[in-house]
Amino acid sequence: MNNSKSVATLKPVTHIQILQESLAGASKKLKAKPGQRFQLIQSGTKMCFLLFQGKCDVKRYGDSLILGSIESPSMMGISELIPDPSNVFIQATTQIEYIYLPLEEVLQHVDEHDLWKSVSYFLMHVCSRFNEYLKTNSGISTYALICNLLRALNDEDFETRATVPAARYILDRTPMSRSGVMKVLSNLNKGGYIVIKRGLLIRINELPADY
Repeated sequence: MNNSKSVATLKPVTHIQILQESLAGASKKLKAKPGQRFQLIQSGTKMCFLLFQGKCDVKRYGDSLILGSIESPSMMGISELIPDPSNVFIQATTQIEYIYLPLEEVLQHVDEHDLWKSVSYFLMHVCSRFNEYLKTNSGISTYALICNLLRALNDEDFETRATVPAARYILDRTPMSRSGVMKVLSNLNKGGYIVIKRGLLIRINELPADY
């Protein structure tokens, strides 16, 4: 999930690619259009999602709140220790190329091909991202959360920054009210702390510590 630029730079790309290339020899890659959804459990069977190309959002069932995003190369669902992964789903935000396999088959392949080192590096990365998510999203003020999400939007690719309004980006990722978010953004824009034009975040100048 895309929570921090610093954490993203530590992504163990080589280890992820080792896992994906090995599994690609055992299963056919598929393609999907933006909007297609993938569950991490089907008919009681835990599934593993391997993303080779493109980008996806990870959303919460019930309200479709965006918990984060994954960008190729990446994986979801490789941990056997998650008791019930049905509370989240994956949704493609771009054209993607992927493999979608039962977790049991993936773990068997990993065992047979001695790929546990790569799995370990990937899971360490997942733990780092989860810790970063807690730090930037839990137990903080509403204003601090808005600031963290503005920084996250500023770190997104050009297409996202050029097409997704700042308010929508924040509201898709928090249960805050639209009026509250719009008020903070409007005041920050008027104060010259950020530059927003036609709803799009153009630039962050300097966000004040308090609001």
